[in-house]
Amino acid sequence: MFPATKRWLTVPFVVALALLSVGPVHAQSTRRQQRLSALQQQNALLAQQSAVQTAVQQTSALLQAANGAVPQVGVLNGVVQQAGVPNQINLLQQQNALQIAVQQTTALMQVSFGQNSALSQTALSQLNVLQTALQQTQTLQGALSMQHGQLTAFQMNLLSQEQTSLMGLLATQAPPPPSRTSRK
Repeated sequence: MFPATKRWLTVPFVVALALLSVGPVHAQSTRRQQRLSALQQQNALLAQQSAVQTAVQQTSALLQAANGAVPQVGVLNGVVQQAGVPNQINLLQQQNALQIAVQQTTALMQVSFGQNSALSQTALSQLNVLQTALQQTQTLQGALSMQHGQLTAFQMNLLSQEQTSLMGLLATQAPPPPSRTSRK
C-alpha cells in the first residue's frame, strides 16, 4: 500500500491527466461541428441556387412561349392581338418553381442563421425578390382567366422584369460558408 502522502499526490495527478485528455476531444468535437455546419450551409446554398436557376428557366420558357407562340397582329385595348390559334399561357410551372426557390431560400436562411450573417443577409434579400416574383406570377395567373389565357403588353413587360430580377439573383454571389478549420 501507498503511504498517505503518495495517495494525496496520486489523486490530483490522475485528475489532471483526465482533464488534459478531455481538451483535445472537445476541440475535435468543435471542429466536427464546424465542418458539419459548413457542409450544411454549402448544401443549402447549392440547392437554393439550383431552385433559382429552375425558376429563371421556367420564366424564360414562359416568355418565349408568350412571345413566339403565335404571330402578333397588334395591340387592341392593351391586349396583344395574335393571328391564328393563340397559345394558352400557363403560369403554374413557374409558380411551382418560384415556390420551391422560396422554400430553398428559407432553408438556406435557417441553416446559415447565427453561423454566417453575410449568407443570411444575402438569402434574405433574395427571398424578398423571390416572394415578389411569386406574388406577381399569382396575380398574372388570376388575370389570365379573364383574358382568355393571353397576356397584355403590360403583363408581358412585368414578366420580363421578373425574369431580369431572377437572373440578377443568379449573378449575385452569395458569400461562401465559413472555411473549415485546418486539422492539427
